[in-house]
Amino acid sequence: MAERKGSKCGLHLVNTDRDCNNCTLPRKCIGADLDQSQTDTISSVIRKRGPFQAGETIFKMEDPFKSIFAIQSGSVKIESSLDDGTPLIQGFYFSSELIGIEAVGDVKYQSDAVALETTWICELPFDQIESLCSQIPELQHEILELLGKRLRYTNRAIVQGRYLSADRRFLLFLNDLYQRKGNITADGRRTVTLPMTKGDIAIHLGLRPESLSRALSKLQEEGVIRNRTREIEILGNEQELLSCLWV
Repeated sequence: MAERKGSKCGLHLVNTDRDCNNCTLPRKCIGADLDQSQTDTISSVIRKRGPFQAGETIFKMEDPFKSIFAIQSGSVKIESSLDDGTPLIQGFYFSSELIGIEAVGDVKYQSDAVALETTWICELPFDQIESLCSQIPELQHEILELLGKRLRYTNRAIVQGRYLSADRRFLLFLNDLYQRKGNITADGRRTVTLPMTKGDIAIHLGLRPESLSRALSKLQEEGVIRNRTREIEILGNEQELLSCLWV
């Protein structure tokens, strides 16, 4: 990763007022439920980084694994490629979520982490976090819980998703996305803003772009969604959305 002027290892320091005490995610970030002394201990090892602009790389495949990262604001895609160059996108991550955690137990990152929009992160040096986990069991439990959530999503998306049609595969993705970053507007509409492109979604779901386009058109014709360029509006309630998955 190219080094920027005034930064080390291509990472840039966050403005000084973007610390844990002023973070907009005080109840969502890891360690939020710990007591003040434990929180202060964790905060002392966190390195604030950003902003990364859309397209900038936070870490690259084959970089030595040293840290995991919590997204303070913005969004990130994790991507790699097959030996023949076929692109893969393993997932999309948003505020309060961890990236780099899939490299735990390895010596190098196996993917690139790329900002999808202006993104601020907190870098957590893994050797120090690992040491703190032995001192603070609650922190260890929280990180293991996050790993469990990641595995459950992988199971749903890959193991179950491969048996679904393109439109149902997208609905599985959309439901997960809504649970993580959905929005209810003032007039009661349920929407999901898409920081990623539809092309990125197609790659993530293992679909051709034209297959995803047909799936979106079908779902819109069925009255399940309203498809916009960078936003999906979910029509009907959550139960109706989930019922569509298994029709």
